[in-house]
Amino acid sequence: MIATSIVVGVPTILALPDLSWRWAAVRGLARMALAAVGATPSVAGGGRIPRRGAVLMFNHSSYVDALVLAAVLPGEPAYLAKKEFAQQPVVSTLLRRLGVLFVDRYDLAESLADITTAIATASRDRVLVIFPEGTFTHRSGLLGFFLGGFKIASEAGLPIIPGALRGTRSVLRSGQWLPRRIPITVEIGDPVQPFGKDFASVLRLRDSVRSAILARCGEADLNELIKPPLPSEGC
Repeated sequence: MIATSIVVGVPTILALPDLSWRWAAVRGLARMALAAVGATPSVAGGGRIPRRGAVLMFNHSSYVDALVLAAVLPGEPAYLAKKEFAQQPVVSTLLRRLGVLFVDRYDLAESLADITTAIATASRDRVLVIFPEGTFTHRSGLLGFFLGGFKIASEAGLPIIPGALRGTRSVLRSGQWLPRRIPITVEIGDPVQPFGKDFASVLRLRDSVRSAILARCGEADLNELIKPPLPSEGC
């Protein structure tokens, strides 16, 4: 299934001249690939998804997450990906053809430039799609969120739409090679408006969005589970 999608998808993405056509092709291929493994996602609240002028954030559970979102999101969403992918020739070419934006996670000056580009993209004609956890693990649960996406939304005055993916971790968990037939749901929440541009406002926005995703994703809060114990009295 994966090999067929790659064989058909790569030449299509490279050949089609328009971004909207490329995304239409990717959307169709993603839906067929998911249907082939019995993992057709159901969507709740899909009417809340705009085609531009917003930031969409989702929990990150599996290799399947990006495929599921490609199948259900409208228009030409702009994914944010780590800049390491830009150094991989084949992967970089394909992602650039889909309008993926690369973000430097370590160089502050580069990150500011990346944020400026992301703000312009979201404000103009597309929605940004971000996994604020930045990674996923074999263990179930919601990790802490990085602040970059919330900084982008606050600076641009863009609403963040929280979304929850359920079932994808069990379909193809980290370290797992063969997918399982598990129901997948995508639940879209109400938009959360930025509170301001200062650091405290960015933190407040992060906490509000994370609470909305945590309430819908059906997994534990790993931030709470991994907190160190308080020191005992007298230590």
